[in-house]
Amino acid sequence: MTLGALLPFAVSAQAFPHKPIKLVVPLAAGVGSDALARAMSYEIGRKHGHRVVVENRPGANGSIAATSVLSQPADGYTVYLAGVSNLAWNPYLYKNLSYNPMTDFKGVALVASADYITATSKKSGIHTLQELVAKAKAQPGALNYASAGVGNSTHLASELLMRRTGIQMQHIPFNGSGSFYTTVLSGETPVVTSLAGDLIPMVKDGKLTALAVSGEARKKEIPDVPTFKELGIEMDVLGWFALVVKKGTPQPVIDQLNQLFNEALKGEKSVDILKTQVMRTYDLPPSAVDEMMQKDYKAWGPIITELNIAQ
Repeated sequence: MTLGALLPFAVSAQAFPHKPIKLVVPLAAGVGSDALARAMSYEIGRKHGHRVVVENRPGANGSIAATSVLSQPADGYTVYLAGVSNLAWNPYLYKNLSYNPMTDFKGVALVASADYITATSKKSGIHTLQELVAKAKAQPGALNYASAGVGNSTHLASELLMRRTGIQMQHIPFNGSGSFYTTVLSGETPVVTSLAGDLIPMVKDGKLTALAVSGEARKKEIPDVPTFKELGIEMDVLGWFALVVKKGTPQPVIDQLNQLFNEALKGEKSVDILKTQVMRTYDLPPSAVDEMMQKDYKAWGPIITELNIAQ
C-alpha cells in the first residue's frame, strides 16, 4: 500500500475524535451497565473534553442495539457497550439473529466483569449449598428457581449449577430483574443465581442467604460465604461487559478508543460504580475482547443447544 493510500487513515486517527461519540447501551436508563456507561462518558468529558453521548436501545436481548450500531458508519463514532449474552450467546439463542457478533464487530476494550452468587430465600430454610443439593435430590424438580428470562445469564448460570451438582429444579422465568427478585424474596421461587452486585446488598440486609460465589476468592463484602471451588464445584461462569465497534473501523481509531475508555475506567466516578456493582475492571488491548467472545461462544454453545431454547 502506498503512502498516499495510508494518509486518509493517518489523518482520521489524528483527528479522532472531532465530534461526539455515541455509546449505545442495550438496556434502559438506570439499569445494569447503563450507570457504568454514563460514568465512563463523564470521565472522558472531564479529562479530555470529548463528548460521549449515551444512547439506550433496550430490547431483544441486545439485538436492537446491535442493529443500530451496525447501521452506522465504521468510523469509531458509534460504540456498543455489550454483555456476554449479546456477544457470545445470542447466535445460539436466536435462530434468525440479525447480526453475527463474531464477524460484524471488532473489540475495543474489555470493560468489567462480575462473579455470580447462588442464594436462597430465608423462607426456604436452606442455609448451605450442601443443603440445597440434598433437598433438590430428595425431591427432583420440586424446588423453583427464578431467572430474568429464558436465555438470560441468570437462567444459564442456574442451568450450569444444576449440571455441576446433578440436581433438577423448576425454572420460573420473569421479565426483568425487579420482578424476579421480588419472588425470590417472598419465597415463591426460593433459589436464584445472579450477579454478585445485585445479590450482595440483599444478603447483607438479611433478606437472602448466600450459599456460594463463583470466582477464585471469597468476596470481602460477604467473607463467610465460600466459593464454589472451595466446595469442589466448577462454576466457571463470568458476567462481562465489553466495548465493540462495527468491523471495518480503522485500527488506529480502535486503539484510541481503547486508550480513552481504559483511562476512563480509572476515574473516580467509574471506580465508585464498579465498587457498588462488585465488578472488576481491566486494562487490556482490543484483542482481549475478541478472545473472550470466542471463548464463551465455544464454551456455552453446547449448553444452550442442549436446552433447546432458541427462539
